Amino acid sequence: MTDNTAYSIRQFTMAEVEAYKRIRLEALATEPGMFGNSYAMEAALPQEDWINRISLPGNARFGLYYNNELIGLTAIIINAANPAEAYMTQSYIQKAHRGKGLSAMLYDARIAWARSNGVTVLTISHRKSNLASKAANQHYGFIYHHTESRTWPDGVTEDNICYTLNIAQHVK
Repeated sequence: MTDNTAYSIRQFTMAEVEAYKRIRLEALATEPGMFGNSYAMEAALPQEDWINRISLPGNARFGLYYNNELIGLTAIIINAANPAEAYMTQSYIQKAHRGKGLSAMLYDARIAWARSNGVTVLTISHRKSNLASKAANQHYGFIYHHTESRTWPDGVTEDNICYTLNIAQHVK
């Protein structure tokens, strides 16, 4: 593992809406098959939607920084129908920074935020071929829940593997 002292993670503020939008669109353009939405769909979103992603209660978007340069992001969204549950989503790290154990920062930030917001159960999913996501989910103790067939934005039909984690019992 690399010395990660130059890396930091923090929740995006309203002043950082454009930075969030830029890194999210980069993620969708760079990894078109790994997310539930497409670049075209999100690039067409009105500015109000981007602002809401940052400002609305019940969700958080985090930026991953290397010496204050934005190099990744992640998000968590509380289930409106059941506020004890939240979905972890939108994780992305630029290729130059992968393989350094940085995904732990993404997981730790979301789990801490979930705990502070009364969430007890987290869900997460990944495309079957996304083995890095699978390994990270299992490392954090997520338990397989179910599989759904899905046609991804790149047009490929491949299973979406879903997991849950009871964070009240989670100890890292």
